[in-house]
Amino acid sequence: MSSAPSSSLTSVVKPYTARTESLLVLAACLLVIVLMGLRFFWLQQHADKIQLQPYQTLDTILTLPQRTLYRNLYASVDDIIELRNQGGWWPETSLLKQEIIPPFATRLLPAALQNYIWAGYDGGSWIDYLGSHPDQDVTFILRLIDLHAGYHPHPHPGVDYDPNVLIAVQIWYFPAAARPYPGERLPEAGWYWLMQENDPLLRQQHSATQSVPPARK
Repeated sequence: MSSAPSSSLTSVVKPYTARTESLLVLAACLLVIVLMGLRFFWLQQHADKIQLQPYQTLDTILTLPQRTLYRNLYASVDDIIELRNQGGWWPETSLLKQEIIPPFATRLLPAALQNYIWAGYDGGSWIDYLGSHPDQDVTFILRLIDLHAGYHPHPHPGVDYDPNVLIAVQIWYFPAAARPYPGERLPEAGWYWLMQENDPLLRQQHSATQSVPPARK
């Protein structure tokens, strides 16, 4: 008994033509333009609903390399807090480098950011990690504050003795290279607290401003 020959189905996928590829690229470009327009419209709609203090600025002022460093600073916070919980004190920058935590482990950064020099200034209830670079026109400070300590610097996000929040996190910057450490009072020294545009604090500040009755003439 002979078996019937088996047949296999072969699907042929034709490559895109040059015209189709051009249309796809054009559609992608149009989508990007539309999304940028929507974001611009959203920012315009919400621009009048936030209130910046004189010592605050939006993080959109940062360039792309600076934003890389900025994101790495925020990403390092959980590791820093964990090391503090383990050792009972704020970890030094040498330990953060040893633990391979960027941006303190500078070799993990893009080449343009690898010459940042980091130093920690321990205030007991808070710590400032200052990053300076001889050629970059921005100096950063990552400030971590124990909100349950009796004394700590102000201003800061959150509320003192908040039962749900132990550590307040801030990133400050000064628009100059290799700026020396200014001490506790960053606003008075001309530093700027970098804020994200969707930070609820900016809306709270706006609401507080709107609720103030106008002065009588």
